[in-house]
Amino acid sequence: MNEAAKVQAEAIFKRREAERAEFETQLQAQRDKTQRLRALRLAREEARWGEHRPKVIEDIKEGLLTLREKTTEIRTKCPERN
Repeated sequence: MNEAAKVQAEAIFKRREAERAEFETQLQAQRDKTQRLRALRLAREEARWGEHRPKVIEDIKEGLLTLREKTTEIRTKCPERN
């Protein structure tokens, strides 16, 4: 390999290293942004759930009570199914 080819190969290598470093920097910035946005979204969802949680629990309890009542009603109407 002559001297000019070595210089050219080194220049290409350095350019690719610089491009790789720039890409890694951009990729890390994108990952950081994604992580930050995900944390914000999760915080919003958690806050929203905290507001609605008591109502959801109450709705579940009401549903279970209704289910028990209907089950008892069906069992008294059709004792042969038991």
